[in-house]
Amino acid sequence: MDSIVGIVLAAGLSTRMGRPKQLLPLGESTVIEVVVKQVRAQLDHVIVVLGHMADEIAPVLATCGVRCVVNERYRAGMTTSVQCGIAASQEGIGAVSGYLICLGDQPGIGPGAMRAVVAAATGNCGRGIVIPRFRGRRGHPIFVNADYADEIARLGEDQGLNQVTRRHPDDTAQIDVEDEGVLADLDTPEDYRRELRRLR
Repeated sequence: MDSIVGIVLAAGLSTRMGRPKQLLPLGESTVIEVVVKQVRAQLDHVIVVLGHMADEIAPVLATCGVRCVVNERYRAGMTTSVQCGIAASQEGIGAVSGYLICLGDQPGIGPGAMRAVVAAATGNCGRGIVIPRFRGRRGHPIFVNADYADEIARLGEDQGLNQVTRRHPDDTAQIDVEDEGVLADLDTPEDYRRELRRLR
């Protein structure tokens, strides 16, 4: 059976946070561990794309059952990390049906929202792109069928993944979820404080 591969993007510089947000404490864990465990609970194959401070982050994930790869071009933007993750998925996993693209700084997503995206992708929605939506706003994680891998690989560094998703509206399913976490990433210290308050 073809596999959906989770790709967790965790290569960024955390410029606005002022310190590596992947390693910020969250409960008894770190931000990146929380995200990775959520994705791993849904999928057998998960690739974490690292970049900035990869040597410090990778050991934290050693027992999470995921594969870490390093995007040497991480400074060029998130698109290069998506491309790096997709390229890595072509080694040692077998047939891949698609990718669940996840942001490494969204620990607040509940399992229900992630499960809904995976269920739509594997169910009978018949679409190659699945995007969760909360009150009309599109969020993450998004599913992209493996048929789009070459198109994603051709994106320039200044072109986001939405260049692909918006090009194929007829092949896109937007599913409404009751989880604001699909919109909430941790970019600033206030975002982090908000997440800590939510946990409490």
